[in-house]
Order: sequence, then structure tokens, then C-alpha cells
Amino acid sequence: MTAERGSLRARTVRQVSAFTVGQLAALAPVNAYTLPPSRLLIEQALRAGAPPLRATTTEPVDEDGIRGEWVRGPRADRCDAVVLYIHGGGFVAGSVLGYRGVASRLSTATKLPVFTLDYRLAPEHPFPAAPTDVAAAFEWLTRRYRADRIVVAGDSAGGFLAAHLAIENARAGLPEPGALVLFSPMADLRLTIAIGHENEHRDGLLSTQIARQAIAAFTAEPFELRPVYGMRLPPTLIHTSDTEYFGADATVLARRWRDTGTHCELQVWPDQMHAFQTLPIVVPESRTAYRAAARFVAAHLDTAPAVMTQKVPAS
Repeated sequence: MTAERGSLRARTVRQVSAFTVGQLAALAPVNAYTLPPSRLLIEQALRAGAPPLRATTTEPVDEDGIRGEWVRGPRADRCDAVVLYIHGGGFVAGSVLGYRGVASRLSTATKLPVFTLDYRLAPEHPFPAAPTDVAAAFEWLTRRYRADRIVVAGDSAGGFLAAHLAIENARAGLPEPGALVLFSPMADLRLTIAIGHENEHRDGLLSTQIARQAIAAFTAEPFELRPVYGMRLPPTLIHTSDTEYFGADATVLARRWRDTGTHCELQVWPDQMHAFQTLPIVVPESRTAYRAAARFVAAHLDTAPAVMTQKVPAS
């Protein structure tokens, strides 16, 4: 990004969060007692920070083992492609309902329907449950769309799962998405990239303690995303910030993506907290971020002829 500083509102939100939500979260261990109320609080915060746009339509899905929700924002009148959205929440939280407003805005910006996946959460369902659900959802969508007409997007842990899908599909020789859009993605579950980086203590929400506990609930064998040269990966847009906990993860992931020979655009937004796109009511830059994502999606989807095999529900 060209701006040297983030907006006053973005800086204020990050600073206030650091002294309130961030400190409270650091004191609460991730366990069977704290997770239920934590999940509820996260969902309420997301719904308050990103309520659905007026005239958004939704359609629940529960078929073939796939659970989620179709979301169409206002003026989302295209039906030649689709966005599969993988929500964040550190693998242990997040929900379709909590992310309805995020999906609504991404749908409106891209003019595409968004399918938000309700994947299984840890620790009740540890690795590989979540990536298995993501792979199944992508395969389910390929029965309706060509793979190259499917954009896979996600934030934080959802960004990790989206990138993991692309890498695993490349390894297995399976069809790839048409593009990836990753908001504040995690890239190294061992946290070797994040720990010791200058951003480790600058985020208004996350800390090493929180990240470690959530990842431990997800997997006992943390790993990092390591695509290799020659992999056929989709073009990818990565958004991060120069003050967020996983900022270094995003930068390293972008470099590794490019090292395979794949196009990857990295946009670094100043003075933002982790996954700032999920707070459009209070963070002005989030709205600009959705427009930037839409331009990237259009640039890569519209280079190929559109073929659709089945329309998604309109409501």
C-alpha cells in the first residue's frame, strides 16, 4: 500500500484492543471450559463489526456431508463463478453466522455468490478434520462450477486452510482454484516465523500464548506451508499489515508462492490489527481491502471463458 500510516480509527481500534480484548484473551487458556463462551463472544464481535449488508440473501446448506451457507450481497448478480470462503478463528472458533457480514461484503464487491463453509472445529475435531472438510467442499463445488471458476478465500486460520488446499491439490495433481484471496494468513503453525519478529508484540489482539494454545488444540504436530518450485498453484492475493502478529507469515508465504513460479500479489496495510477485514464497521481500510480483492478476482477470473454447470440458490 502507498499510505504511510493507517487511519486514526484503525490505529485507535488496535491500541484499545491491545489493552482490553488482547489482554483478556491472553489470560484465558484455550480449554473445554473457556471455548464455549469464547466462541460466543467472537461470534458476537464479528456480527457487530461486520453485520450483513442490507438486502443480503442467504441459503443454508447441509448435504453430502457439506455444511455451510450461500450468501449473496446486494448487486451480486454474477453466476458464472463462485467464492468459497474459509473463516478464521484459530481453528477453534468462528462460524458461518459470525462471518455472514464478511461474506456479504465480499459477495457485493466481487458480484459473486459466496459459499461460507462450516468446517469442523478443534479440539473436538482436530487435524485433519478441517482440511478434509475444505477439500470436500471444494470438490462439491466443482460439481457445479469448473475448478478455475472457483475462488478460495479465507482469513487467518482460514487463509492457512485455503493455501493448504491449493498445495495439497498441486501435490496430488487435482484441479486448482482459479485464484486465492488470503487475509492475514497463518503460514507456520510452529510459530518460528512469528516469534522474534518485530510484529510479535504489536498486534492488538493476538499473542504467542494465544496462538500456541489454539494451534495445540488443532494439531500435536504443527507444520508450515511449503510449496515447492514447479507446483501448479493458483494466482494469489495476500493482505497483511506491518503491525499484525502474522505479518511475517504472510510475507514469507508470498515469497514461497512466488518461488514456485506462481503469481502472488502481497499488499501490506499499515497500522492494522490481525484480520482487519472482519471489522468494516470500525476499520475504514477494510472496505478498501474488499474492493482490492474484487479487482484481483476480476482480473484473474475474466481472463478465461465462463462456463457454469448449475446456478446457485438466489435466496
